[in-house]
Amino acid sequence: MRSVVGASMDDDDDLPPPTKRKRTPSKGKPRVIRQKRGRRDAGYMSRWLESARGAARWTLVWGLAIGMFFMVTVFAGLLSGGHVSAALAGLQGAGEGAMAGAGFTVQAVTLEGRSETAQREIGQMLGIKRGDLMFYVDVDEARARIEALPWVKSAEVRRVWPDRIVVRIVERTPVAVWQKDGAKTVIDIDGHPISGEDPARFASLPLVVGRGAESAVASLLKLVATQPNLKSRVKIAVRVGERRWDLQLDNAVEVRLPEEGAEAALAELVRLDREQNVLSRDIKAIDLRYPDRFIVKLPPGSPLITPARSVGGRET
Repeated sequence: MRSVVGASMDDDDDLPPPTKRKRTPSKGKPRVIRQKRGRRDAGYMSRWLESARGAARWTLVWGLAIGMFFMVTVFAGLLSGGHVSAALAGLQGAGEGAMAGAGFTVQAVTLEGRSETAQREIGQMLGIKRGDLMFYVDVDEARARIEALPWVKSAEVRRVWPDRIVVRIVERTPVAVWQKDGAKTVIDIDGHPISGEDPARFASLPLVVGRGAESAVASLLKLVATQPNLKSRVKIAVRVGERRWDLQLDNAVEVRLPEEGAEAALAELVRLDREQNVLSRDIKAIDLRYPDRFIVKLPPGSPLITPARSVGGRET
């Protein structure tokens, strides 16, 4: 039996590694690379969808163009035939019917603040009747018409949904009777005339006379209000030169006030009357226009009241 000395069957380190054989295409035949079938189908569907979207866009554009042409043609036919107004009126009538059916119609009108103004006059100026649509009530125009009434100083007209109109007015307060060119008119604190009223009805109010008297009536009332006991006795106030007042009391005594310091002059007159009964004497007028004295005018033929003496720093 032959033996191999110094060799092992498991030791193959000295053997060369195996080599891979390269495949070379055959000469004369082109190489064909085949794609998978799924990728080829996806590309075809993508191109088909893109083509379909383009066709849809053109179809939409043409459809809109044809629709607009049809609408213009129909509108032109309605316009030429005079049917547009009838169509709009029909739509308006349908809308009004829907609102009326929903209960948005005027069913009540509430008046607040009325005393001197007749309810009938307010109703006429309001211009609203039962069944009118609430949406069609022009509250601003109604307010302007009501404020044109003689007694109304301001007015508010508002809707109270679903079916009520509220009218709130503020009436003028008569404070005097204004006489101009022989005609008498009742006026308020702003000198605004309250036309159509009989001045005899307000005989208890003072009569104001003279140029600018109506516009200065607020200052007059403020002046006499400083002396409440004298205020009720003032019957006539004459505006002199648009600067000052002459007052005529209930006993026909005339009180001539200064342009400046009229309030202090009235206070002094009240003091003198309280201490000396000046206004109860037989005098025609008392002139308070001078800062250091007052002058009493007597009726013709009347004797002197008292010898001249100093009263509160003034000569009598």
